[in-house]
Formats: sequence, C-alpha cells, structure tokens
Amino acid sequence: MEENNHGSQYSPTVACIYVFNLVVGTGILALPSVLVTGGWFLGGLFLVLVSFCSFVTVTFMLEAMATANALIRLENKNGIEEHTLLAIEASEMLLEDGTPNDESHALQQQSDRQLFQIAKRTELGEMAGLFFNQWGIIFFYTALILYLFGDSVIYSTMVARSLVGFFSGPTPAPWTFDMYLVLFVVFSVPLCFFDFQKTKLLQIMTMAIRNICLYTMIILAIVTLAKSGRHDKEVPHFNVLALPNLFGGTVYSFMCHHSLPSIVTPMRDKSRVLRIVGMAFMSVIVVYLFLFISCGLAFGTGVLDPITFNFPPQQYGIIGDVLFLFPVFTLSSNFPMLSITLRNNLDTLFQLLLRKARNAPHFETVARSPQQVARAAGRRRILLTLLAVLPPTFFSYIAEHSNMSVDELVGITGAFAGCAVMFIIPATMVYCSRKVFAKVYMDMLDEKKKLLKPLPLPKNVHASPFSGQCWVFVILIWAVLAILFNAFENWTNHSTQ
Repeated sequence: MEENNHGSQYSPTVACIYVFNLVVGTGILALPSVLVTGGWFLGGLFLVLVSFCSFVTVTFMLEAMATANALIRLENKNGIEEHTLLAIEASEMLLEDGTPNDESHALQQQSDRQLFQIAKRTELGEMAGLFFNQWGIIFFYTALILYLFGDSVIYSTMVARSLVGFFSGPTPAPWTFDMYLVLFVVFSVPLCFFDFQKTKLLQIMTMAIRNICLYTMIILAIVTLAKSGRHDKEVPHFNVLALPNLFGGTVYSFMCHHSLPSIVTPMRDKSRVLRIVGMAFMSVIVVYLFLFISCGLAFGTGVLDPITFNFPPQQYGIIGDVLFLFPVFTLSSNFPMLSITLRNNLDTLFQLLLRKARNAPHFETVARSPQQVARAAGRRRILLTLLAVLPPTFFSYIAEHSNMSVDELVGITGAFAGCAVMFIIPATMVYCSRKVFAKVYMDMLDEKKKLLKPLPLPKNVHASPFSGQCWVFVILIWAVLAILFNAFENWTNHSTQ
C-alpha cells in the first residue's frame, strides 16, 4: 500500500504540538474554578484520573488505526501474499521445539511492522465502516458530527464575543458581533481548505502564545500569593458533592481523539507515536496542575470563571489585555482543525453512501479519466469545507441574536456527543477491530491451500498497552458515569434557573 499522507510530512515534535493545542481548548478556562470546588485532593485526583482514561482511549484509537491500515493492505491485490511470504519464511526457521530463533523472530517482526504500518490516513468514519455494523455507523456519525458541529459553534461564538468585549466595551453596537464573526470566518476559512500539515506554522505560533499566556497567569497568581498571602482556607480537601461539576468541567479537558488520524499519519517516525502522545498529555497535566494549585492558593474559592477574569486589564495593563484575548488565541487555531476533521469525515460519509448507491440495482457507472476524477475531488473538497464551516457560523449568528445560551450547547455536545467520541467510540472500535481483523485474517489464510501449517495471528506493533478486554469495559463504565453525572448537572442547572 502506498503511503498516503495527503501532503508533506512533519517531525514527531510537531505532532506533539498539534496534540497539545487540541487538548488545551476551551476547557482550561473554567478548569481551575471547577477543581477548586472539588477540593485539593478530589480535584487533583480527578484531573489525573481523567487524563489517564483519556490516554487509554487514545491508545485504543492508535491500535484501531493500525488495524484499519492492515485490513486495507490485506484486501489490496496480492496483499495477503506479500504478508504470508515473510510469515511463512519466519515459521520455517523455528527451532525443533517450535520456539523462534533470532532470525525468525526478526522476520516475524518485520512482517508485522509492514502489515500494521500506519501509512494511509484512515479517518474515524472509514474505520467505523470497517469495524461497525449499520447501527454502529449511524451512532458514530451522529455523535461525531454533533460534537464537531457543536464545538465549531461554541468556538466561533466565543471568539466573536471575546473580540466584542475587548474592542467595544460593555455596551457594544448591535452589529459588532456580526462584524467580528465575519472577520473570524474570513481568517479561518482559507486554513480549513488545507490539511493539518499546512497549518503547521499557525500551530507552532499558537502553542508559543498559549504557553506564554498560561505561564504568565501562573506567575501572576504566585505574585498575588506572595503579596496578599494564601486565600485557600475555604477550599475543601474532598468535596463529594462537587462530583457532577467535576465530571462536567474536566471529563473533556483531554479531547483530541477525533483528529488523531490527521495528526499521526503525516508523522515521519511513527515508532514513537505512543511516547509523543504521552509527552503531550504529561505537558498538559503539568500546566493544569500548576494553574490549579497557584490559583487555588492565590484566590481560593473566589477564583473566577473563566480564569482570565482574575487578571483584569484595569489592574494588569497590557498583560491583562493579552490574557483577556486568550480565548481568541486558543480557539482560532483549533477551529480550522475541527473543520478539517469534520470535512474529512463528511467526505468519508459521502464515499460510503456513493459505494452503496453503486451497488444498488439500475445504477449506471460512467467511466471517467484521472483528470475528471481529480477535478471532482477538488470540487467536493471545496463544497464539504464550506459545509463544515458555514452552517456552524450561521448557527452562531442565530444563537447570538436570539439570546440563546452557549452553555446549553456546551452541555449537550459535551455531556453526550463528546462522551461518545472520547470514550464509547474508541472502546467499542478497538474491541470490534480485534474481532474483525482476526476473522478476516483467518478467512484469508483458509483460502491459501499452499500453507503447510497454520500461521500465528500477526502482532499489532501499535497495539494498546491496555490490551486486556477488561480495559474496554472499564472505559465504558466510566463513560456511563460521565453521562449520568453530566445529565444530572444539566438537569440541576435548568431546574435552578
């Protein structure tokens, strides 16, 4: 299978930057306030637990991506022959007692690496088509599109509102939101037509600005602590009553799963992909914990949400101005990444529906030249990109002028669609991928009468270190708890309004 990266490749360090930028989204703005409510012990413990569960499901997604590449490679012409040649050669080098020697072990590893190499970008939609049944595919696309669409609405609304608040003050003209929303779209749309590789410079600049802002807030909180002393007397150690709030505010603070195929596939060296993702998660945890501890000690239970409101421009001057625009820096780079992911999965859905239509009776296929196919793909890319960007922007406009609460949309997309994308889909996908691959591989071997003895099932070189089936059920139980607690929090918020 030819390597298909849809553009230039980049180093693992750049991939780490992409993951970091995706994870540190809107969640960090409210995170210190949420953690302080839970208390020192429960808040910190919950943050580490959430990051661990999220990392487990990231490893599930990486394994499923490698399995999808292996299935596609096997189903290509001569795919099973190319793999079995090495596998048979390795099996013939076994010692008399059946144990592998060094040479046979090296050949088997080479065969497995070639089979499970992540060379083709397989979007989540394509993997769903490979591993799920019809109802699973419907559930997948419903959850993914709802989550990405909802997040795009939230991002465009928050950026426009932040710009209105910064430039127009507390009493802006009615048209100012529309103006800044249009400016945001004009800036974002050109980036959405490309792939992730083309936004590399923006991502690097965003990470630099984002880290400067985050560590500036930590330093300012420490300075406040040094000047005014500790204000954490009312911060509890363990507040069980804050569990619904903790689930609602922290469960999705480590979301990057929906864009992993577009981030990982262009990496030049994928042998260290698990380490790179782990480094990104550790960096995020360090920032989150520093921000939690410094703000908790400096402001106590009075820490404001969002965190940038604790450093007003009236008190901190130009530094306060920059921090006030932190949501703009944070979300302006994430919006194109969400739109690119949504466009790619809409394209996968279109291809799936087209294949089903071609299999239907009375469907006439028309032969087309490579140039016609390329032009059609270009037109489809433009149409799907606009479909991924413009409807969320229009919905943002409607929400603003009808006084709709963005918090309600956050509750819906985060509590249900976000939980599916982050926990339910990765857990069920890795479970089904293992079953599907084992069946397809053994069925293909059964057709090869020339094999003298059965071959062992190939080992996925990108297999999750949490390979036991118990981990799948642990994640699903966590997902159910997250949904229940989020539903309870949303119901409580509505009932008190």
